[in-house]
Amino acid sequence: MELLFALFIGLAIGSFLNVLIVRIPKGENVAFPPSHCPKCDNPLKWWHNIPLVSWIVLRGKCAYCQSPISKLYPIVELITGLIFLIVAMKTGLNAHWFVVSLIFALLLALSVIDFEYYAVPDSLNFTALVLALLLPLVDFGWDWIVGDLKDFDLYRHALILSFKNAAIMGAAFFILGQVVKFLIKKDALGEADIVIAATMGALLGFPLVLMAIYVAALLAIVPALFARGHMVPFVPFLALGTWIVYIFAPTFQHWWTMIYA
Repeated sequence: MELLFALFIGLAIGSFLNVLIVRIPKGENVAFPPSHCPKCDNPLKWWHNIPLVSWIVLRGKCAYCQSPISKLYPIVELITGLIFLIVAMKTGLNAHWFVVSLIFALLLALSVIDFEYYAVPDSLNFTALVLALLLPLVDFGWDWIVGDLKDFDLYRHALILSFKNAAIMGAAFFILGQVVKFLIKKDALGEADIVIAATMGALLGFPLVLMAIYVAALLAIVPALFARGHMVPFVPFLALGTWIVYIFAPTFQHWWTMIYA
């Protein structure tokens, strides 16, 4: 039942992510007007907005004008649902699960927007960073509520380390971006990549964040080769690299220990 609950929460948040993905790049209000068909402007009923189910029942078409509904909507909902489910399997249902899942949900939204518009909204990017920075504080609050708080200094140290790791990764990406810009005479890493790197540092810590950067670079090589001079958004690969290393953290930690033992 707990895993099913996690899945349902993820699907619901995925539905809201679709609103953010569509409206934020256009500078629209994410709350008003209520959900409506972009073709005929008819407001949607609540049963038209049931995550994943409505798209299937409506056969991917608007209930009013029968215009096709993008497959991106159910895909985002499904992936978000799986994010919340898989993180729950790793951590159990608690505040840590919710915040980490929310961070990855935001990274998913940023990835889709980056693919679609070659832009990364600061509002979502900095929200993910703040959540990652304050994750130890969230854990502290949860353990205090459930009566499992044993060592305050442990959480204080984790919070300081979170900020330190974020600062190191953000500074490293900034310096790397400046060096690459000097060498190739054009921007290679944007401000959004720097914020993402800081988020990765706060969430994963060292040495896992380094392995996530490595994985992201490997994943980006093939698309970059086929791009033939066109822009390749890097945020989706950073997000995917972070996800892979987070989920398989013990394996990557073991590899790191073997290499540098």
